[in-house]
Amino acid sequence: MKKTILAFCLVLLFALTLTAQKSFEGVVTYSISFEKSGLPPDAIAMLSGAESVIYFKGDKRRVDMKTLMQSTSSVIDDKAKTMLMTMDVMGQKYMIRMNEADLKKEKDAAPVNSINYLDETKEIAGYKCKKAEVTMKDADGSAQLFVVFYTDAIPTNDMRNTFEGLKGFPLQYDIVQAGIAMSFTAISISIDPVPDSKFVLSESGYKVTTLDDLQKEMMGGGQ
Repeated sequence: MKKTILAFCLVLLFALTLTAQKSFEGVVTYSISFEKSGLPPDAIAMLSGAESVIYFKGDKRRVDMKTLMQSTSSVIDDKAKTMLMTMDVMGQKYMIRMNEADLKKEKDAAPVNSINYLDETKEIAGYKCKKAEVTMKDADGSAQLFVVFYTDAIPTNDMRNTFEGLKGFPLQYDIVQAGIAMSFTAISISIDPVPDSKFVLSESGYKVTTLDDLQKEMMGGGQ
């Protein structure tokens, strides 16, 4: 289960780079499936109903991820070049702060993408989407292939997009983090104004840690 928690933490960093341009303000909600995760059935059952919600407004983004066992939130401010992540795991609370140097380190370590565009299309959350295969190659030469369905109806800023080079915003995709496969599918998209209060996280009661220390703690604790 700890590896699942770490995977959610890493996915938050991933999701925070799914960046819409400043002209887009709204909320994208994804359901999360673990059917391809390789986790035992009881673990998958505990993760049933997991979802991710991304809020966009100006220079800021917020990502919430929730399961029955935990809730995790992160806010990134492009103008200030900062990120704040909070995590509550059955009452255990962690908080991670990242500054410009930390964020640059994560970006520099990101895989290099190559994209194969395909003819297949499907409708997701009311948006017509096109299919692409994104191959991400790590510095050690290992590569992972992800299937992505994206829409060009939501503008993206390619400079900060995890799927760098993708010609649209991803509404369905698979990803593997901490050895756990997850599938994300957008189930609703709102273009209503987002209140500024959404980008303020409570910091009370959280243990301050770093991403590296959290990874060491979680990877040392099994599933």
